[in-house]
Amino acid sequence: MRIRRTVAVAAVAAGFMTVTAGCGLTGDSDGAAPASASASPEPTPPFTTQVVAAEIAGLARAGGLPAGDTSTAGLPDGAWRTCVAPWKSAAPDSAGAFDATVMRLRQHDWEIISSHAEQDTTYRTLAKRGWKLYARYAAVEDSGTGQPVSLTAVEDGCHLPEKAKGAYEDPA
Repeated sequence: MRIRRTVAVAAVAAGFMTVTAGCGLTGDSDGAAPASASASPEPTPPFTTQVVAAEIAGLARAGGLPAGDTSTAGLPDGAWRTCVAPWKSAAPDSAGAFDATVMRLRQHDWEIISSHAEQDTTYRTLAKRGWKLYARYAAVEDSGTGQPVSLTAVEDGCHLPEKAKGAYEDPA
């Protein structure tokens, strides 16, 4: 009986030591911190207009949307163009692809901060690392090319001209 109890106590103590060592609750005999605690994290790469534009285009394609137009044609010239990443396209029945694209954006750390619908248009505003992404989907045909979708990222602090605000930002 005494041997069984000694073996049981030893087994429990060994299990406890294994668990606490694995959790970092016990240190080495010299008191040094575990190697993982002293390692510095990798620096986060800059989230530039080009990086944002490439991410949006890639996630839109992965969501099932066709290649998009990234131009600012027809809008006023100015420095504001350096802090905007526009993307727009149209496709027949693009509602599912719009939802899939928003889902992929969320999987890549874009956080939904606003969501609503007005008549035939669905709006989603997302944010990530100093950028707002204004996503729109219109459930009406656009001149026979399909249902329009736009995904436009605007860097925080970017001063858009009034004409561009209407084309890009969420009206709510």
